[in-house]
Amino acid sequence: MIRIKRIKMHQIGVNPSQPWSISASLFLLIGISLLPVVFDGCRKESNSGTSNATNENTSRSSPGLDAASIIERNRALDSSHDSTIKMRARISGAEKSEDLNAPRQVELTMYRTHGPGGQLLFLIEFTSPTEERDRDGLITVYPDSRIEGVRYVQSTDSFIVATDPASEDALFGMTLQELIEGQPEKYDFSLIGDETYNGTSAYRLRGTLKPAAESKFPRTEFLISKQTFVLLQAEFYDNHNELARRLTVGKTEQIAGHWIRTVWSIDNRARQKKIDFEAVDVKYDQNLRDSIFTREHLKKIASR
Repeated sequence: MIRIKRIKMHQIGVNPSQPWSISASLFLLIGISLLPVVFDGCRKESNSGTSNATNENTSRSSPGLDAASIIERNRALDSSHDSTIKMRARISGAEKSEDLNAPRQVELTMYRTHGPGGQLLFLIEFTSPTEERDRDGLITVYPDSRIEGVRYVQSTDSFIVATDPASEDALFGMTLQELIEGQPEKYDFSLIGDETYNGTSAYRLRGTLKPAAESKFPRTEFLISKQTFVLLQAEFYDNHNELARRLTVGKTEQIAGHWIRTVWSIDNRARQKKIDFEAVDVKYDQNLRDSIFTREHLKKIASR
């Protein structure tokens, strides 16, 4: 069930049928995350996902590691407090009727920071085309794994709030969970094998959704480099055990001492869409102001 509520700014007429949907007009983060799945700062690899380098956080190979240790090594690669990522997203594939007017390419900026109460905060701001600004959104991930997505609707001077992590009425037909690092804490991981991916030795990990956790994807599988612990590929399976999403990393770079994927794609099989992402400018630890991650700021940028 999709949980949505509308908060009025003033006592004015509201159209209760208008959903949180940002349909085929947004990403991430993860991304941008934002980028979706495990948001990793990565060891630099070639466009094919290979790497010849090592760093102090990752030895050449780590025999004997269990799945939990591999996931933690992956997540530890990004220790930043906040980040600002400007990116382009290009959408291709079959169109649905409600998406006919959607732009084929958008530009957006994702701001991420850690809140004082342990929250993870995201602001997604569209910069091009300008008419997409009313699709800007705030996402808050609470320590207990609850997620809240907020969008401001200028026509009704109100906020729409969504709390269902599994709803696809979020961005680009992606769920809130995908946009905020995939929430790997919701899964029990097991190491199911080793394989070579585009010339890189990799661990294959399977994640099974924990009994009390909510997700559209009861099963995930990750390919993680043995040498660097960078995420190479992620797959998401639906309730029928059918592949619903595939995330493939094309390029990673080191920026300000952090490793991040800068080219990646998401194949949304359910909606017959492919989204290609490119991070064009990345900054870390800029001491982002708390006021950026407020509804007041969201209203301001969405009303320009």
